Amino acid sequence: MQGSYQSTQRFPGKILPLNYSKLSFEIPGKLLQVTVDIGDAVTADQILAFLDPAEMQANLNQALAKFDLASQALTRFQDLKEQGFISNQELDRVNSEYLVAKAQADLYTVKLEQTKIRAPFTGFIQNRFLDSGTVVSPGIPIIEIIDSTSVEAHVSIPGNIIDSLEIGDQYNFSINEERYSATLKRFSQMSSQGSSNRLCIFEFETFINPGSVSYLELQQTIKKQGAWVPLKSLSQGTQGLWNLYTVSQDTTGQYVVSKQIVELIHVERNAAFVTGTISEGDMVATGGAAKVIDSEILRVK
Repeated sequence: MQGSYQSTQRFPGKILPLNYSKLSFEIPGKLLQVTVDIGDAVTADQILAFLDPAEMQANLNQALAKFDLASQALTRFQDLKEQGFISNQELDRVNSEYLVAKAQADLYTVKLEQTKIRAPFTGFIQNRFLDSGTVVSPGIPIIEIIDSTSVEAHVSIPGNIIDSLEIGDQYNFSINEERYSATLKRFSQMSSQGSSNRLCIFEFETFINPGSVSYLELQQTIKKQGAWVPLKSLSQGTQGLWNLYTVSQDTTGQYVVSKQIVELIHVERNAAFVTGTISEGDMVATGGAAKVIDSEILRVK
């Protein structure tokens, strides 16, 4: 007999990438090339696709030429101002033209860079939506990328169990018959479904294929007086109770079968934790009602 038992509860969850993005261009243009395909591994800042840069390059060249001219004019006017040949107003005008030319050059430098899509993080290409030659508008998805450095599990857990969890602690998961540990990062304070369950987010240190089904395994100590018996030793009783057959010696030394009435508290694999009319040291007939009957006298070999 024991005063408590360990219960392992399993809660299903889904493995999701920590980062997931659909990438698109910020400017319109003709899609010149997509350099990757579905399943390719990419690194952060790698160029994945680019538009025809001819128009932006021409605009940039024109802006740089104007900036160079404005820079030379500003230098000459500064010299003239030092010699007293021009007024402050004339110098301010030329300085303003210089700043406008510089801003234009900076703008088209950015616009030229926007003809490229770069990987925001190291990962895998999940989808490719368009091919070379397509004229695209800003915001149209071109590539879908998922993070390959780490993943997280989203698990719905009853509110009364969340109270026993600690953010930052490690917890065990079973995924494809293998065990992994993950850190509880956060959980939602409210549920939009009106349920008492809360969504908990666990982060893994190792990469696991997104989409896999995971099972959070939580061990709890339940205080209850009872004992573990083989599951096959139980037979259905009445009013939701179960029958358990024990064997004891009577005053004549014979082994006699007795039927005990027990309540089934918890089942774990091939064992059951029960409480009822059983005592420390009782011998249990593992075959149950399939092997013995109440008050049967056993012959001991």
